[in-house]
Amino acid sequence: MKKIYTLLILALFGFAACEKDNADAYSYNSSSTIYSSENSTRFKELLLVLKPYVMINGQKKYVVTETVYNVKLTVNGKTWGSFDSYDVNTSLYVNSSQGNYQVSDTAVRYAVIAPFQSIKDTLTTAGEYAQLLNNIFVLEPGFYFCKVESFEIRDLSGAVRKFDTPVLQAVEIKENSRSAFLGEFEVLIY
Repeated sequence: MKKIYTLLILALFGFAACEKDNADAYSYNSSSTIYSSENSTRFKELLLVLKPYVMINGQKKYVVTETVYNVKLTVNGKTWGSFDSYDVNTSLYVNSSQGNYQVSDTAVRYAVIAPFQSIKDTLTTAGEYAQLLNNIFVLEPGFYFCKVESFEIRDLSGAVRKFDTPVLQAVEIKENSRSAFLGEFEVLIY
């Protein structure tokens, strides 16, 4: 009989401890959320377009290839990352072979989206996480200098050739913007 009374008293305490407001199992206190209530957007990526060309008899001929590889970017002298362009449908261009490349009279635009990259994709140790936190490069609103250091193109023989560029561009990062467009750049290659 004592056990029944004990169980009834424990059950009463259990029911008394529950609040009606917290009855929904999926409810939470909004003050404990980890998301910002500012509705601000963090900056994530730089956008640019490359148009590599060669000079043939004094005329620009644009290089026709599927992809521009390893586009290396720096921002204010710090490495931003290395990126490949989007693939280009080369069948859309009337082209001819000139030297080591397929070329066209029509400008071929290679779009590059460059989100910030860490040196290592997979972090496994506390030291690697600490290095990432110490070296992370966050662009706050303001002006920065972006340099396209180099890029690579595959020639007709299948060899990948690297080209340094003179491209240096000032860019403004605006508040609550996700990306910034650096511009379109024609780059003479040899």
